[in-house]
Amino acid sequence: MRLKISLLVTLLLFFLSCSQEVQTVELSNPGFGITASSIDAAAEGVDIPVLMKTDDIIKGIQFTLTWDPGVGQVIKPTLTAANPGFTISSSEGGRGEMKVLIFSMTGAVFNTTDPAIMTIPVRIINPDAPDFTLAFNNAIFAGPSATAYEIPVLHAKLKINR
Repeated sequence: MRLKISLLVTLLLFFLSCSQEVQTVELSNPGFGITASSIDAAAEGVDIPVLMKTDDIIKGIQFTLTWDPGVGQVIKPTLTAANPGFTISSSEGGRGEMKVLIFSMTGAVFNTTDPAIMTIPVRIINPDAPDFTLAFNNAIFAGPSATAYEIPVLHAKLKINR
């Protein structure tokens, strides 16, 4: 009987340890989104990288970023240095929703040689929450002559590290 209980406890501990592992997320090609799997709650703020992999010519991006405002705060995204000719326009995002438009006044094309195209500054305000979800809704990827591309979007469910 003790052997059976011992085996059951060992199996239970094994399954619990497996379920707490952080999984690595891979971005498809083409793909757009966040591959991070966790966020540090103790940090004053964290810049979460947003990646884009595609061979298409992208001249603009539009999406609505959503999250739970009771868990975290999101600040206006910023582009990486690889795309200096682009502008980001966004709404405030006070209620957990931010409309984002990325465009070039000169008609420049996104440089996707480095997949990290922008960062989203995030600050966790409820460290007791188990996770923080960022979703990219209604994403539109625009190319030349108003061409719209279908690119798979990867949303982020970030485990909050205390």
